[in-house]
Amino acid sequence: MKEKILIYDDEQPQTEAFRKSLTRGLKKAILDEVFAVEILDEDGLQDSIEALRAKQEGIRDNSKPSCETTEFDDTSIFIIDYDLLKSKAGGFFTGENVTYSVRCFSTCKLIVGLNQFGRSSFDLTLKGHPESFADLNLGADQLDNPYLWRGTWCEVRRTFRPWYWPNLSDALRNFDQRVQDVKQSLDKPICEVLGFDTDVFRLLPRAVVQFIGKGEGKEPAETTFREFVKESGNGLRPKDATISDEQVLARVGAARISKWLEIFVLPEQDILVDAPHLVSRYPSLIDGDRKRIGTWNKTAQLVEHGELGLNTESIEPYRFKKDYWMSRPVWFWDKLREHAQIKELIEPRLTVKPDWVFCEDASRFYKRNACREFLADTASPFTRRFAKGFDSVDYRPRVRFSL
Repeated sequence: MKEKILIYDDEQPQTEAFRKSLTRGLKKAILDEVFAVEILDEDGLQDSIEALRAKQEGIRDNSKPSCETTEFDDTSIFIIDYDLLKSKAGGFFTGENVTYSVRCFSTCKLIVGLNQFGRSSFDLTLKGHPESFADLNLGADQLDNPYLWRGTWCEVRRTFRPWYWPNLSDALRNFDQRVQDVKQSLDKPICEVLGFDTDVFRLLPRAVVQFIGKGEGKEPAETTFREFVKESGNGLRPKDATISDEQVLARVGAARISKWLEIFVLPEQDILVDAPHLVSRYPSLIDGDRKRIGTWNKTAQLVEHGELGLNTESIEPYRFKKDYWMSRPVWFWDKLREHAQIKELIEPRLTVKPDWVFCEDASRFYKRNACREFLADTASPFTRRFAKGFDSVDYRPRVRFSL
C-alpha cells in the first residue's frame, strides 16, 4: 500500500499545481510507486478541522475525546500552504494554525509548511524557523526537487539542495521510532534519552538550550520530555498544557525535539558535527584520494555512516548512536577533537587545507573561488560558511553575506 501525501491550499488551481509539481519530483526520485499524492478539498479540510477541535476539547478537559477520524489520521505527509486567506475558516486562519492541530490531535507523521518564508529561499542563519510546528518549511518552487527524497546525489549535480533539508523518506521512516522513544521515557531527562552526557549537554549555548526550558528548580539537562511539552512554551500551547494524553505528549515531544536538534544544535557544529564539516577540519579522516573533490563529496550525503568514505572505525566511540533522531550521521565534537589518533591533532602544522569548501546551499564541495562566504547565526566559533549561489533562490537575510 502506498504512503499517502495530502496537499491543501485555499485555491484549488494552486493545489493542483502543487500536486503536479510534487508528483514530478517523486517521479524523478523514482518514488512515484511508493507515494500517492492526494488533494484535500475545502469541505474535507473543514470537516477534519472540526473533528480535530472536538478531539482537542475532549483531551483538554480530560474527558473522553471524540473518536471521529480525520483525513490526516492515515496521512504520512501533510503539505499545507501558509496563506489561507480564501479559506472558509476566515482571513485570520493560517497554515500554521492547522499545522499545530494536525501535529497534536491526529496521527499524521510529517508536516511540510509551504511558502511561509518565500517560494524558493535559503536561510543564511542556518537556524530555520523554530516557531513553526511544521517539520520542514519549504518554498513551493522546490516541490519538484527530487533531492528532497534522496540521500545520495549524482556526481554531475548542480542543483539547489540545502544541507539543512532532511531526506523526507528517511524522516518518515524514523518518526515512529522517535515517538516510541519518547512515549517510553516521558519522565526521563531529554539528554539521557538522546544519549547526551550531562557534561556535554551543559556545554550547549544559552541560545540553544533555552528552547527546551526547564522544570521548576531544575537545570535544562534535567528537563524531561513531559516538562518540555507542557511547560516550555515550545510544545503545547498554554491552554493545552493540562493535557495528559501520553500519545499526544509523545508525538509533540518527538517532533519538536527532533526539530530542535536539527535547527539549534546541529548548525553550531561544535556539539554535534556532521561528516562534511568534520573532514573540512580533519581531512585525514577521509578514506580515499583526498586530491579528488569527488572523494570529499562522498562525505556530503545523507546515508549510513559506513557509506560516507570516512575512516569511521577510529571515530566510532564518538558517534551519536541514536541515529534515527538525526537526518544524518553526526559525532560528538568535544570528545572527538581530543582523539589522539587524528593526524591533524598530532601534527597541526602539517594540516593541508583543500582548494574547495563545503557549500550549505548545494550540499557539495566546490572550488573556493566559485563560492560566496557568509556568517551563520551560531554561538560557536564555526560561523563562517559558504554558499554556491543560485539565481532563482532568495538568500535571506542578505546582510549575512557582508558581515
